[in-house]
Parts: sequence; structure tokens; C-alpha cells
Amino acid sequence: MLLAASNICKSIGQNVILNNISFNINNSEKIGIIGRNGAGKTTLFNIISGEDTADSGSIIKPESVRIGMLSQMPYLDLSKNAYDNLLCVFNYLIDLEKEISHIQIQISDCSDNKEKQDKLFDKYSKYIEKYETNGGYSYPSLIKGALNGFGFSSDEQQRPVGTFSGGQQNKIAFIKLLLLKPDLLLLDEPTNYFDIQTIIWLENYLKSYTGAVMIISHDRYFLDSLCGRIFEIQNSKLTIFNGNYTDYINLKRIKEEEEYNKFIQQKKEITRQEQIIAQYRQYNKEKSVKQADSRQKKLDKISRLEKPDIDRHFIDLSFKCNLPSGKNVTEIRGLSKSFDSVKIINNFSHIFYKKQKTGIFGANGIGKSTLLKIISGADDDYSGQVILGHNVKLAYSEQYFSFMYKTVLEEILYMDNQSLSMKQARDYLALFLFFENDISKEISSLSGGEKSRLNLLKVMIQGANLIILDEPSNHLDIASVEALEDALINYDGTLIMVSHDRYFLNKVCDNILVFEDNTIKYYAGNYDYYLSRKEKQDIIDNKKTEQARKPKQSPKDNTLKKMSLRINQLEKLIADIEYEIKKTEAIICMPDFYKDDRSKEILKEYEHNKLLLEQYESEWLELTEKLI
Repeated sequence: MLLAASNICKSIGQNVILNNISFNINNSEKIGIIGRNGAGKTTLFNIISGEDTADSGSIIKPESVRIGMLSQMPYLDLSKNAYDNLLCVFNYLIDLEKEISHIQIQISDCSDNKEKQDKLFDKYSKYIEKYETNGGYSYPSLIKGALNGFGFSSDEQQRPVGTFSGGQQNKIAFIKLLLLKPDLLLLDEPTNYFDIQTIIWLENYLKSYTGAVMIISHDRYFLDSLCGRIFEIQNSKLTIFNGNYTDYINLKRIKEEEEYNKFIQQKKEITRQEQIIAQYRQYNKEKSVKQADSRQKKLDKISRLEKPDIDRHFIDLSFKCNLPSGKNVTEIRGLSKSFDSVKIINNFSHIFYKKQKTGIFGANGIGKSTLLKIISGADDDYSGQVILGHNVKLAYSEQYFSFMYKTVLEEILYMDNQSLSMKQARDYLALFLFFENDISKEISSLSGGEKSRLNLLKVMIQGANLIILDEPSNHLDIASVEALEDALINYDGTLIMVSHDRYFLNKVCDNILVFEDNTIKYYAGNYDYYLSRKEKQDIIDNKKTEQARKPKQSPKDNTLKKMSLRINQLEKLIADIEYEIKKTEAIICMPDFYKDDRSKEILKEYEHNKLLLEQYESEWLELTEKLI
């Protein structure tokens, strides 16, 4: 056991944050911490790390246990480059290298003294073993791998840290914390603002991390992939669930049903006993009164179950279209965009169809938010065309919120192009958990989660048929993210969304645009579909690389080359036909489709394309297996 918490209690004023919380942490285990914003998750981390103290209870751990926390970032020397800042983590290995070199010189200098040389060889062997055991040969590649994983190029690794932005410096400090390898690592929302590739790198690093890790996160894909236990903090109490996030959801549902059934059964039994007691007293006989008193004593001793907290407050989010759009919602033709001499979007063409839900992801700084700004009309400095379709009314939510007014109520009451009464504004705010004391708050004092809720409310009120969202799940707790997911799934309009939340992309989106390999690629499915396509493509690419290394050119090689060319041809055919199928599905979903004289012809073509797709994919799989 690495650490134990026993009966931890913590209050802030009259508000009980943590109440009699107890748990153990074992070596190497990975634990996810979940709960609504303000539930006490960060407070618990502060108590474990020693930044804060509990009102009562204790944290028990050996003195030798080292704890590292994301908010306690290691020191960086701003004059040194990123690589050298991380190199100091391994000073003990560098000192060992110097000592080993010194011993080598000593061995060379005493070649005529065998006894002394043997002692030095023995010492040398012990130092080499210690050096190898502690990763002496791998630490330079470990540093470079971590910097590459967080998106730092070879040139950037040599830049002074002081020339980076605050966000980039925090990344370097975070890498340093990881490389220091404390026995217990406390990470509070580590995936916020990381792109998907960085999150995947971090995920894989933490899977093989030898120490224990506790993670506060609303990234359910991350929690699913990494965690073996989930700690839920709710109503100041801690409940422990074995398994990952999906296991937690299933176990919690079963637990809530069991608790609710127990509560209902006890309530029925108490009511039944009260009725019996009342009847006995009504008889007003000595014997019946005694029986009534006896039953009442037993009833008074029963430990009453509290009603389970199933009907919790969630944001009541529902996006509606005030007006249906045309079939082609937005058409992009030959779009190019540059910043100075750097081209971030090059000759991109695409059509967003009615009711499509498109997810966009890629590395940070690659142009995702810029694409949303161009589509929304917030950026008009580009070449090419962006054409909004018939009757399109859009609502755009940026990643970094901008508010016009001082207070929460004013922001909703005085929205552009809206005419809300005081009652309507207050009713809307209540749906998003802004009640009496909250509506007069200054926006500058709101938490990230509260600002995110307010921003989503502004989008909802507009009744747009095209919603454009940039990282909508940032700052929201899991319950609010799930409410947002459900609202977007049920939304009858068109959605274009940038997100690094893979669970979110998987659940909401029916097609994906990915910024990768210096282009924007289209995938006709959700995030898991993208992964499956990517995995198959990687297999083909690796096979091509292997074939390229082999000597040329025998008859068998010609056969393989033909197969490889056919696979490439099939991949293009599959992508094209998937695109056609999606277009046709959008047409079929239109209300007046079956009134169209061409509906039968379109359905016939649709079925034909689906059959063709099945044939192409079967041929692709067959050829791929032969190549492998």
C-alpha cells in the first residue's frame, strides 16, 4: 500500500466539502476521480499533496513516498532550452557517467597492478549495473520522445524556454513532472487544451508508468483506457467503483436501482407498520395499545434510508431549429488560408449537408479553429469560396468566450437579435442552473464551467439550423457534457464541431474531418471508424515500406505491385462511394423526398452504391490479407 486516507473531513464555512472519506492507494494503480464541478475533487488532491489540511482525519504514508501534483509545477530555467531543462532530471545518471569514466581512466592507469585493477573492475561492474538498471542508456531518447509527444519539434527543443508562451512553458514543466516519476502522480484535468495526438501519447506513457496515478478528468475515453478504479465524489461522500469509466456507469446504474428499491421497500414497510399501529390504537384496548407501543418502539429504532440522489440537477439543454435549411448547408470551394508565409489550409473543398454532425480534430495550432471562424464569417481573409446554403441561420461558439455585458442576467437579457422579457431570461438561466443568487453575478467572477454553460445557453436561445462549436466540452463536468451530447444527438439541424474529446466525437458525430499529413481528410463515420480506417492504412503503409526495401524485380514482385496499386484504387473508390452514400442519405431524410418524381431512381442508386461498397470492401480485405 502506497497511501491511506482515513475519515477525511473538510468544510469551507458552513459548506461540507468532504465528509468521512477513506480509501487506500496501491502501488502502480491508476485511479480516476469524478464528480460535479465544486464537488471537492481538487480539495482532496490538495489535502493528499499537503497544500491544504483536513479539518479531521489523516493521510498515512511512508516518508519516502514522493508525491507530484500538476499544480505544483517543477522549476524551469528560462535561459536554458527545453531539452536541457529536462536533462537535469537525470543529473544522478550524468554523475554516474562521470564516475564510470573516472574509473575507466583509473583502470587504464594501473595496468601493472593487477590487485588494484581487479578492485576497480569490480567497482566498475557495480556502477555499470546501477547505470543500466536506472535507464542510463535510454534517458536522452526518453526526453526527446516526451518532447515530440507534446508537439515540440527538434528545432523547438533547442530554443530557450523563455521564448515560449506560458502555455508551452506549462507543457515543458508538465513533461518534467512526468520524467521526475514521483511515486504518486496527481493530475487535475491533464488533457485540457491538449490535441488528440498528445493525449494518446500521454495515455500510453501513463499506462506504463511504474508509480500510482490519480486523475481528475472529464475525458471519458481517457478514463476508460487508463483507469482500474473510479472514485466518485458526490454530496461530500466518496464511493469507489472497480473498473474503468464504462464499468462505473454500469455499476452505478445497478447500485442506484438497488438503493432506490431498498428505499421504496422500506418506505412501504414503514407505512404498513404505521397503519397497523394506528388500527391498534383505534381499538383502544389495553392489549392493542401495548401491541401498538411495542411496534412503535421497533419502528423508532429503524435506521431510515435517505432517498437516493437520482434526480440530480442537470442543465436542461435542447437545441431547436426555428427554420429548416436547404440541403447544402455550407459549400467550401478551393479554400486556402495562410498566416504570413505558413499555409495552414490548402485548396480545401467540402460540402456540409443538412443534419450532418461533423467532428473536426488535429494537432493544436494546425488550423481547426481558423476553419470554424472562416465558415462562421468571423474571418474573411482567405482565398476560395465559402457559400452558405438556403435559409441557413448559424450560431457560433468560440473556444475562448467573449461576453458583452457585466452580469449573467444582462448577457442573456440583452442578446443581439433577441427580445426576451425578464421572466423569459430568468427561466432560461434556471434551465442552465443559474438561480436567484447566480444571475446577478459578474461574469468575470464565474468559473470556467459556469462561463461554458452561459455560452451554450446563448447558442441554444438563437434557434439556429447550423451550430458551430469550438471545443464545447472544455470546462464542463461529465454530467453537463453528457447532457450536451444528448442535446446535440437530438438536434435536428447541422453541427460542425472541433473537439479533442474522443468519447464525445464517437457518440455525437456521423462524419469526421482530420487535419493530418498537411491536408484535411474526410472519414464517413465517427472516431472509432476513423481509428479502424487509420489502422488498416498503417498496415498497408508498413507493407509498402517493407516491399520498397526488397530487391526488385521478380514476377512475384510484379504481382505484389499490382495488388498494391489495386488496393490504392479501392481505397479511393471506397472513400468516393461513402461520400455519395452520405449525400444520398441526406437527400432521403428530407421531408418531401417521397413526393419527388426521382425518389425511386435515387433509392435504386442508393441500394446499388451500398452493394458496390460492400463488394469493394470485401475485395480490399482480401487483397490486404494476401499482401500481409
